[in-house]
Amino acid sequence: MRALTLASALCAGSLLFAATQANAVIIVIGGGPAAECYATAEYGDQFKAFDVCSRALTDPNMSVRDKAATYVNRSVVRLRARDYAGAVADTELSITRYANFGEAYVNHGAALLNLEKPQDAVKDFDKAISLGLDKVHLAYYNRGLAREKLNDPKGAYADYKKALELQPDFTLAADQLKRFTVNGQPVSRS
Repeated sequence: MRALTLASALCAGSLLFAATQANAVIIVIGGGPAAECYATAEYGDQFKAFDVCSRALTDPNMSVRDKAATYVNRSVVRLRARDYAGAVADTELSITRYANFGEAYVNHGAALLNLEKPQDAVKDFDKAISLGLDKVHLAYYNRGLAREKLNDPKGAYADYKKALELQPDFTLAADQLKRFTVNGQPVSRS
């Protein structure tokens, strides 16, 4: 059996910061406020995005799916602003409307992780992976962060490795793997 050790201790601040960087948005097709929310949440200013998304949520003609997606997209804005309780609330509103968005569970888990609830976060990341999502590597990466908080370096290593396997240019996962050694040797990207 291979020995796996953590090469350096992770400070709590960098763990929390890293967790906020790996969140998921949902593309809303077509025009209108929900599509504008997606575009602003993904690429725009977080303060403008919050207002755009909040305004979109007042649209009485929005489909249930698009409203759920808009809550997920607003949760990304809240995560970036470190409003973790707000992100939890938005993802729960999304899940009650449309429970099949893996992205909602990734963001819910990221918020819980930052609220010091790593066990609950792992459950959300597991659910996201089972449902599937466009950026599934984010679920593995975030689950790795949660597993480290739970003193499970082997599980964390496996998740970071899987995230990098799924998205070879995912530098957050590559950087996490650099901190590990296997049988006394630093981990390489190969």
